[in-house]
Amino acid sequence: MLHKKISQEDAAPVAIDGQPVEDRRHGSQRFVTVLKVGRAVVEGHDQLCLVRNMSAEGAKLDIYHEVEQGQKITIELRSDKVVTGTVRWVGDHAAGIEFDDPVDVTDLLQGRPQRSVLRKLPRSPRFLVQAHAHLQHDKGNTLSGELVNISLHGLCIETIDEARVDDHVVARIEGLPPRSATVRWVHDGMIGLHFDMPMGFSELAHWLERHPRGE
Repeated sequence: MLHKKISQEDAAPVAIDGQPVEDRRHGSQRFVTVLKVGRAVVEGHDQLCLVRNMSAEGAKLDIYHEVEQGQKITIELRSDKVVTGTVRWVGDHAAGIEFDDPVDVTDLLQGRPQRSVLRKLPRSPRFLVQAHAHLQHDKGNTLSGELVNISLHGLCIETIDEARVDDHVVARIEGLPPRSATVRWVHDGMIGLHFDMPMGFSELAHWLERHPRGE
């Protein structure tokens, strides 16, 4: 199966003394196998991608929506980790990317994000999608709203209903199975949820392909 289920935000091979298990060289390039989920943007259209390996000069991606050689691409691994490049080759749901400028692979793949000068914690890629959402509260009542964004680890909805931080709910989104979650924040008619168990990579990628994107 091409696309494996990713159950952690920053999935990566086990490291020994800080070095990935699979670390190989192709010519003068040093490639590191990473299995890291990201967001790929091509000509204004975004999709979920999986970085299979990376060097300072480029990366190999698993990608669902077809891209073409020569297209410009932006890859977001977290909100503070964004690189740009060009598609150099394409295969069966795969693409090879050459970065516009060499990158520091260790910095780009670091597992523990640091807070910015604005004291905001960098986060994994979010996708803007149009869909209805219903939150079944553990006390029996139901909240309804519109999906604002979604990721492997949670979602945000806009609603006139009220919720409290740490409330436990079951999120029901059209086209997805019910998923238990916890309310992490509430602000200005928005509710942010964190899933008790993250979604699978293939599950979210296929769902995104079937639903219109938000703006």
